[in-house]
Amino acid sequence: MKVAVTGDEIRRDPSLRTCLSNGSGAAAFLPVRWGEIRSQYDSIFSANPNPECPSDRVVAWTRCRAWLQYQGYSHEIAADSATGFRADPAGRFAEWRFLVPAGMGRSVPFAFRLELVQGANVARLGVFRLAAPDGFGEKVRIVFRPDLECRSFHDVTKAYTGEDEIAARIGENVHLEVRGGELHSDPQWSYSVPHPDEAARGQEPCGDLYSPGWIACDFMPGGYSEIVCRFGDAPSPDAVAAPLRLADGRLPASVPLVDGLSAALDLYLVRRGSNKTVIAGYPWFLDWGRDTFIFLRGAIAAGRLDDAEKILAAFAAFEERGTLPNIIHGETAGNRDTVDAQLWFALCVKEWSERIGRARRYEASRRLFRQTVESIIENYVKGTPNGIRVDAESGLVWSPSHFTWMDTNYPACTPRCGYPVDIQAMWIATLRFAGGKWEKLADRAAESVMRYFAGPDGFADCLDAWHGEPAAKAKPDFSVRPNQLLLLTLDAIPCNVSILDACERLLVPGGVRSLAAGDPKYRGAYGGDEDTCRKPAYHNGTVWAWPMPLYALAAAKCGRLTAEQAASLLAGAVENLNTECLCHISEIADGDAPHVQRGCKAQAWSVSEFLRVLLSVGAS
Repeated sequence: MKVAVTGDEIRRDPSLRTCLSNGSGAAAFLPVRWGEIRSQYDSIFSANPNPECPSDRVVAWTRCRAWLQYQGYSHEIAADSATGFRADPAGRFAEWRFLVPAGMGRSVPFAFRLELVQGANVARLGVFRLAAPDGFGEKVRIVFRPDLECRSFHDVTKAYTGEDEIAARIGENVHLEVRGGELHSDPQWSYSVPHPDEAARGQEPCGDLYSPGWIACDFMPGGYSEIVCRFGDAPSPDAVAAPLRLADGRLPASVPLVDGLSAALDLYLVRRGSNKTVIAGYPWFLDWGRDTFIFLRGAIAAGRLDDAEKILAAFAAFEERGTLPNIIHGETAGNRDTVDAQLWFALCVKEWSERIGRARRYEASRRLFRQTVESIIENYVKGTPNGIRVDAESGLVWSPSHFTWMDTNYPACTPRCGYPVDIQAMWIATLRFAGGKWEKLADRAAESVMRYFAGPDGFADCLDAWHGEPAAKAKPDFSVRPNQLLLLTLDAIPCNVSILDACERLLVPGGVRSLAAGDPKYRGAYGGDEDTCRKPAYHNGTVWAWPMPLYALAAAKCGRLTAEQAASLLAGAVENLNTECLCHISEIADGDAPHVQRGCKAQAWSVSEFLRVLLSVGAS
């Protein structure tokens, strides 16, 4: 995994981005090309207004243009003068290096280091003048022009709605401080700044930015200045706080894949009160149910047992009559339209329990989580308030429409109403974990899977039953999708190579198609208008990263691949990790070659599942 890129790489690839987190819901998500933005979600600093839990992300410091000035000569500090960039997989810092022309053949080296203060709505940008290779040592100036906003990350600033009101709102909430320089008041608007990423998705293609003034910092060799951005009532860092420090210049430009992925978990872990939760992805997700638990399996495999305990405790508190929230907005957990979040929770409890053994310090949590799992099972059997129930004859779980991870609903793209195959795999594994009186029900469900789902070329993706028909009367849908892999990876049925044969057709480098390319429903490109183009493609051919490791694990369990071959297959993720958002794996890609990355640029479950399965097959 690359953690550093050269200036030439920065100039060749405008898509490179970096992402930082403060561990409390605030984030930075910005292009590696300094001074540029490509999306409404790009920002040097976006705050989380609720100190207790992720509730929103408010774009505060969007961009910071900069120019070096020396004796009447001025040169913008941008991609053309970049010599390198270093990312931190854990999201604690980002560093840029520049060699900036100063006229008359002279150049001055500078470094920028961006950090978010952990647990506070504060960003720090440290600016370092380094020793010049030619010995040039005269004073130079950098002029910065910070561009600010104060809006939800899902909105766009439009000056025509009221320039004075917008500027006042920014002034009340976004506060700049300069150490080693001066801030000069000089309000200025930048109109119609392009957002090409949104334009490609058929959304608002541009926005406006407000700058309250410009900052002048003078530098001698070895000089240091710092710009601090605070949101709301966040306290200013101590005026005598130590300057930021640059990373050791001897650090490697790449790290082993497992080490990098393990570190990358930290970017997604954030606090929720006294517990923790998981940001599903950057730049536009907050904490979701199923995403959290799929991610958590990898965190547990990596030994993050205390983090896992806090996450499970946070969600156990939301359990109601067998349901958990699929989406949480701040402290509101009303969206429970999910059949799988509860089962992923149970599987995380199982895997966490296996890792902690009989450690007494976890005993109270272990009892609470087992009680939550029991409540989930009992309510599935008798029926949950949102319509989930168990078919008494087959022992299989019936799901309402759009309750699985393939949940696009316009125009009924992947409803999977009835008996989805992945839900049955998780249900059987949950019953086996609970044991005791539930073993017979697990046996009945496993027998029903073999009876109703098995086909000559893999297993049905779903038994369609729109009106709650029993499984015996449901119609099997043999669309080739990756969901059947969970039957093997969760040991719901004995090894069945027809599943591997079917899903092998879905493989592309670093991901799997969500639907086989020969299917009439297949859509090979993810772009354009949301309802008519992107939603129909989302789970009908679009490549997903997170299910791809399931194939490698299933193939290793069934003896089709050795552990070494499985790890080699998973190593294809480096093409994703080393482009777009450095050190992180994107959510999706086009089904058709060249499989351009799409969707969320840094997806929690993508990173975690690759790590979990690499650890499972013994990769180092």
